[in-house]
Amino acid sequence: MTIDEMRKVITKDPEIKKLDILDVDVNKIYQYIVQKQERPIVDGYEIVLRTDPYIEIVYRPTKEKALEIKKERIRRNLKFYDSEVYIQDASLKDFECFNDERTKAFEKAQYFLDNYKKDHYEKGIFIYGKYGTGKSYLLSAIAQELALKGVAVLFVYVPDLIRSIRQGMNEGNLEERINKLKQADILMLDDFGGENMSAWFRDEIIVPVLQYRLSAKLPVFISSNFSLVQLMEALTLQKDETNRMKAGRLVQRLKDLMHYVKLSEEPFNAS
Repeated sequence: MTIDEMRKVITKDPEIKKLDILDVDVNKIYQYIVQKQERPIVDGYEIVLRTDPYIEIVYRPTKEKALEIKKERIRRNLKFYDSEVYIQDASLKDFECFNDERTKAFEKAQYFLDNYKKDHYEKGIFIYGKYGTGKSYLLSAIAQELALKGVAVLFVYVPDLIRSIRQGMNEGNLEERINKLKQADILMLDDFGGENMSAWFRDEIIVPVLQYRLSAKLPVFISSNFSLVQLMEALTLQKDETNRMKAGRLVQRLKDLMHYVKLSEEPFNAS
């Protein structure tokens, strides 16, 4: 087929007919038109003609393929501790900032995402609020944003962690399970509180994990229904001075490791 014949085909294509086309690009554009008609999508990638800064045929993922790629990247970098309890469609851009507290939480999250690097330590975030205020949503959104950036995240639902640690004692792999918590690049503890937490779990599991991560400068994120004051009381499992001191030691580690933000559903106050 001659250049003139190919140009006649090109001038009939509504996408391309208005382009100022050099002779050297005619064959490439003609091939694009043919491929677009015969096989516009190949293995989830659609054919596209790029015109800037020069003419070239490229393949870009369809919306479905892009979503598949995104999910695969998250799966590759987001690991779970014996359960997969997180909000899969959580997105930081959909987190509603309708009061000062939520705006602060969003800004802290975005700052971490913008500045965290493995060789540059940033404190994590302790997210506190009543049930239904979006704590797990925000934690899940941060986890997914980090996973998309290629950062390895260990996401832990604390009630399942407690059961898993008990199982590890029975199976003889307790140390291995604890080391996962200590050494993960990013550790996220969802629904952290005093329920079902024994003094042994508090003192022999949580405190050493937090101390290790503080020393190694490894970020921790936590969501909880408890404020730090309430958590101090909840973790004082036996109401004596020794237990209060041990609970206080844990709460101090939380303060050292994380910024503290509260979430509520109350709108801005009118002034």
